[in-house]
Amino acid sequence: MKVCFFIWALVAAGAERVLSTMANEWAEKGWEVVILTMADPESKPFYPLADSIEVRPLHLLKDSDSFLSALTNNIHRVRTLRRAIKEIRPDVLISFLDTANALTVLATRGLGIPVIIGERTDPSRRSLGPFWEGIRNFTYPRADLIVFQSQGVLDWFPPRVRARAVVIPNPVPLPPPLSLETQRKDSTLRIVALGRLSPVKGFDVLIAGFAAAAAKVPHWHLEVWGEGSERTTLEQMVSALGMADQIQFRGQTDHPFDILRGADLFVMSSHAEGFPNALVEAMACGLPVISTRFGGAVNDIIQDGVNGLLVPTGDPKALAETLVHLMNDPAERARLGGRASEVVERFSTERVISMWEDAISKAVASKRGRMPPRGKACPT
Repeated sequence: MKVCFFIWALVAAGAERVLSTMANEWAEKGWEVVILTMADPESKPFYPLADSIEVRPLHLLKDSDSFLSALTNNIHRVRTLRRAIKEIRPDVLISFLDTANALTVLATRGLGIPVIIGERTDPSRRSLGPFWEGIRNFTYPRADLIVFQSQGVLDWFPPRVRARAVVIPNPVPLPPPLSLETQRKDSTLRIVALGRLSPVKGFDVLIAGFAAAAAKVPHWHLEVWGEGSERTTLEQMVSALGMADQIQFRGQTDHPFDILRGADLFVMSSHAEGFPNALVEAMACGLPVISTRFGGAVNDIIQDGVNGLLVPTGDPKALAETLVHLMNDPAERARLGGRASEVVERFSTERVISMWEDAISKAVASKRGRMPPRGKACPT
């Protein structure tokens, strides 16, 4: 099997991590794997890839300063991508992320290659703007198969898209064995959050909520891991609240399990997510979690009060109240953490990869006109 992936870039983000996991799993099976990106030739993948995997940066990340330049740039992208795909001649092409999905469908028209596109966000909570939304509405029904991360997001789309869709969650890797290096060195009580420092992640809400909670339950610390455009703004917010001693920005990490194992509580404050890796990885480590009702797969991942706690998005007061509840109750934290770790079984890498391989078979059969794709429920 020769599989080709297409994604904007192999940076430190959720979709890129899942793609890298899939590519490595298939390379280990002896499949030929090629990854096309829009990135510059000098760029390096953030996540490790097997030596046998070929990465081809297409050097197409040119900014557009007008509608005309955007149109010109994207026509060039489609043509360049089409040439690369024709040269590779894969058995199946898989793209991740909405704009990349649209370009993939346009670039493969008439090539006879089975195309699977992966929607990795919750578009009901994130607008692409009229230009890209129009292209998405045109291209998505023309893919051979569309993979969604949750039934909730799939249901948001019109029937002509749902008819060609399946639901496949993200894989949750088994946390590595606890070593002397990853064991806790002190008794500091820590709340951890991981993610890109951008407005959609709601870190301003988390900071405000933690500041209010820490006034009632002192001696806790908040560690925020990640980088992004909002870092300076968030640091200024922390300083204005007088919380610099209790809230630290730790930067980017490629060892999330080491970070999570040093925590007592994990919080996800996002306004919108598809299927957040950081959340399920925290649960895999047996951490109690608090998450916003971010849409996407939240109801597939968390059963409120059973394996985690849910709060409204954008509500620092509600978050503070829930934080105080768990910060004050170690027994409740232990109970929730004990149930949280069950995600490893529900969303195991082996199970998810099997679902993707089934999706490839359906896409190939659909291209040959043998059978229409059918939706598959997310494992619960």
